Amino acid sequence: MLLALCLLAGAAAGCSSRAVSTSVRSSDPATSPAARSPAPSPSPAPSAVPVVAAEQPLAAATVRHLPPGAFYLLAGTDLASLNVWEVTPGGQEKQLTHNQRGYGIDALAASGAGIILADAANGVDDLARWTSHGPSWLHLPHDPRSLVRGSSPDIRGNGTIGYVTPPVRSATGGSSDFAIWTQRSFNGQAELVYRQYRPLDGPVFGPGGQIAIEGWDGRPGMRQPTMIIYGHGGSRKLHTGVSAIPSLVAWGQHAPALAIAFPAHDAELLFPDGTRQPLPHGWQPIAWNPAGSALLMQSPTALGVWSPQTPGRVATIGTLTPGVQILQAVWLARKAPQ
Repeated sequence: MLLALCLLAGAAAGCSSRAVSTSVRSSDPATSPAARSPAPSPSPAPSAVPVVAAEQPLAAATVRHLPPGAFYLLAGTDLASLNVWEVTPGGQEKQLTHNQRGYGIDALAASGAGIILADAANGVDDLARWTSHGPSWLHLPHDPRSLVRGSSPDIRGNGTIGYVTPPVRSATGGSSDFAIWTQRSFNGQAELVYRQYRPLDGPVFGPGGQIAIEGWDGRPGMRQPTMIIYGHGGSRKLHTGVSAIPSLVAWGQHAPALAIAFPAHDAELLFPDGTRQPLPHGWQPIAWNPAGSALLMQSPTALGVWSPQTPGRVATIGTLTPGVQILQAVWLARKAPQ
């Protein structure tokens, strides 16, 4: 996710001057080798790295007052030190990953089917399923030596995963597009959902098989952030009320709207019909609850819960550990299998 956001920022600044249609393209094995499967990583699976202990992101009192469920947090003192934490329904706060500084976890997703990470332990984002024994690296079908280089993963409750891959150029060819892929399981065959020349972020899964993709729309010099909602064989574009790159987009199987956070602007809900609803000032959304009836929110110093019943305020849960920032969160009914 972090790499994708940097690339999106570069596009906003005009780093990419080539205008290409943002048409939806179905997976077609006859188009090119790049359309058949994501590009591999030429590197072997990373070797074991030293265990790095980090400061817990939530104060003990905050953990005790969390709403029911299991929570997964991508947190660290800065962007170079991000690791994954699990907070169990019983109130145990446990560090799952122990990546060393500069080789951390760039993105996290979890569901009742498992946990998927964009893990930079090897210097770039490779996709891995988190298990009780550590990362289980995703490989291309029929090529156990090659890892799947991707970022911004998401995972549905039925095990379907999605992710974005960057352009790949090599002496034997490649693709100049950013691409969104889905596959039915950690070991399934990847299918191309969407691609374009300009940078993309996502995918984020929503209700009814929908997928939200974050990108840019418009002519050079007049581009604006766009949420592309793909589903049911077509796509539509939604625009936020802020001309800035979102720092996080939260959706889910039962969520009524995309919850969109911005680095320096008030957050908002973006509904599928294009309606926007502002969220309380000073708070940013990080995760919907499993029922889609409440949002986990954070301020610079605290964690809270927002609900549609009291749209003008956030109920504070407790404080964050000073100096630790949460970049992503997942709120599940119970622990994800590992």
